Amino acid sequence: MENVKIKSMNFFQIESVFELEKECFAHPWSKDSLEEYLNNPSAYFFTAVEGDTVLGYIGTYIVADEAYVTNVAVTESARGRGIGRALVIEALENSKSNGASFLSLEVRLSNNPAVSLYRSCGFETDGIRPKFYRDPEEDALIMTKRF
Repeated sequence: MENVKIKSMNFFQIESVFELEKECFAHPWSKDSLEEYLNNPSAYFFTAVEGDTVLGYIGTYIVADEAYVTNVAVTESARGRGIGRALVIEALENSKSNGASFLSLEVRLSNNPAVSLYRSCGFETDGIRPKFYRDPEEDALIMTKRF
């Protein structure tokens, strides 16, 4: 993590984040969707960059006092370096400083590394969303960190 910086996402990073989406998700967000979120004043996206290379990102949105994670992704070659943790911590701090009373997310039941990460950051399981994911179909854990 010594050369990695967490920054607010900008429009110049949309292509890199889109490539990361395609690498990490069966149903990636489109470039247009990413751009729409960047134009949304309720959305907060952060990237983990090393030089000019985007290694990961997290997206959140805040409505009233509720904050939600839209996506978290770290490129496979950079996993295990603490980048996901740094992104989650940034999202937690940003949500709290913007008046949210909690930050919530969904995660695949089988994604043990992510579930462990979220638990270690203080998230608790609130429930299950049946068949939330597709390709492959899978339930999601609802996890929330309250402030």
